[in-house]
This record gives sequence, C-alpha cells and structure tokens, in this order.
Amino acid sequence: MSLVYITHHDENILECEQDFEKTQGPKESIFVYKNPVVERAANYARKLRERFNEEDKKLSVILQNDGTRVLTEAKKSAHRTMGCAHTPIDPPCAYLRKSQGIKWRRENTHKCPKMPPMPPLPPPGSGGKKPAMVPNFIKRNKLCAGQTVPCPPPPRYVDTPVGARHDLLNSGLVPQFICRKDFGKVPVYLKKTKRMLADMNAVCAKEQARLLELCRGIKGFTRASVQSSGPPPMPGMRVMEQAERNEILEGLRLSLTEMTKQYQSMSLLIDSIAKRQRKSKLESDLRQVEQDILLIETTPIIYVSEY
Repeated sequence: MSLVYITHHDENILECEQDFEKTQGPKESIFVYKNPVVERAANYARKLRERFNEEDKKLSVILQNDGTRVLTEAKKSAHRTMGCAHTPIDPPCAYLRKSQGIKWRRENTHKCPKMPPMPPLPPPGSGGKKPAMVPNFIKRNKLCAGQTVPCPPPPRYVDTPVGARHDLLNSGLVPQFICRKDFGKVPVYLKKTKRMLADMNAVCAKEQARLLELCRGIKGFTRASVQSSGPPPMPGMRVMEQAERNEILEGLRLSLTEMTKQYQSMSLLIDSIAKRQRKSKLESDLRQVEQDILLIETTPIIYVSEY
C-alpha cells in the first residue's frame, strides 16, 4: 500500500469552473463569490507551508564548498518526504577517484569559559605567604634518574664465534649449589617425617606396656600375643570364633556359586533396559560377595557386638 504525501497546498478548486469555462465556453448561470471560510483555510495552509519550508532548510548536515559535510546540532525536520522522484546520480568522472568520498567533521561549538584573572603576587620582602605552586615533576624526575643506582647486567658467557651469549647462572659452569648453607645436609621434611615416626612408635610401645600390665594374670598372654592378636575387646564386644567364621564363609561361597550360575545363564543378547539393569545388579552383587569373602579370609581378628 502506498501513501501520498501532499507537500504543496496551493490548489484552489474555485478556479476549476473558470478554467472549464475558458476551455468549454460560458455557462448560462455563473455565480462566483469569496467564501471567508475558504479564505481562512487558504491562509492557514499558506502559513503551514511556509513553516514546513523553514523546517526543511534546517538541515542536520551542511555540505561545504570543499566537499566536507558538517554535522550540526540542529534537529531534523519533523516532516519529510520519501525523497526525490528521480535520485540525482553523480557524473561518471566523479567515480573511482582517490579521496573523493564523503568527509565528515563534527562541528566544534565549544567555547572555553572566561576565567577570572589570577591575583597579583606580593612584592618581594613584604613577608607575604608564597602561593602554593605545582611541583616541577620534570626536574624531580631528572634528579631521581641521576641518583638511581644502575642495575648491573647479569653475568653471561659467549660460546660461539658469532657471539651467542647465555646466562652464566644455572648453566653448570660455576659452583652455585655447593655454596648454599644446606648443601649436603638432610632436608627438613625428612627430619620431620623421622620425628613423627619415632613419636608414633613410642605411643605404640606405651600402649603395649599398658596392656601387659592389665593382662599379666591371664595364662598364655605374652608380648608376642599382644603384637599378633591386638588389644583385648572393649566391653560389649567379643572376638568372632572360628566355627562362626567358617559358617559365614560357607554361606558366602554358596551365594557366590548361585549368583554365578544366574549370571552365566543370562541371554547373550541384551536388547532391553530390564536385561541391562538385571546384569548390572548381578555384577555388583558378585563383586560385593567376593570382597566380603576376601575380608573374612584375610582378617585374623574380627570383633562382633554382643547386643
């Protein structure tokens, strides 16, 4: 859908009859008079057209003589047409030339404010307070640079006729680590580890001596039995007997055999989620039973609660 934008409002329909009369001839009755309402409308249209023309002249971009376009602070016109009916095209000689593009430059409308004049300096010898002046940092930097101790370059050595140089430090050509204070000594972390092991051995020896004092009246209780069987059980605990251990091992081995048969009787094709879950559950149960059997067989002393 296209919209028609009317830019010129100078058309008068009252003259249509006169033009028609000139072309077609006079009519029998012609009554022409000036209507005040129509005149007011025409005046309003003329003033509106003049205002629109003034707004169109306030362009936001000004093209100067040297081809530079200046961006101004003026607002764009509120009413604008869709453009020319025929877009003006540059001549062929204006193309393919260097530095012939659009040049933009911001309009500089800034003006520095006028500052009040500085107060006059007091005359010399009047005893007036000297104004606070900004320190001369250039002179200060020169003094600091002159008094700074230069950093000496690191020692280097040259090993090729071309002059390739390398750092002498960490090269192995000069004794470096032999001059350290801790050279040839036991590291601190090893001393700390040895001290910790000695403390732990002392604690174990004290605990064994205490157990010997408590269990001296028990027949067949010696230092070797303390080291092999461990400390006596706490109140409410007992040591698992060998018959009970054998019974538990026998039950675990039967369970292991039964689960192994179930695992081996499964179908080779696992094409459903249920089969996959059943296989993973059997594998976890088999792993757990094997760990329990290994734990009971390798642990000589197992404490069981009496409650």
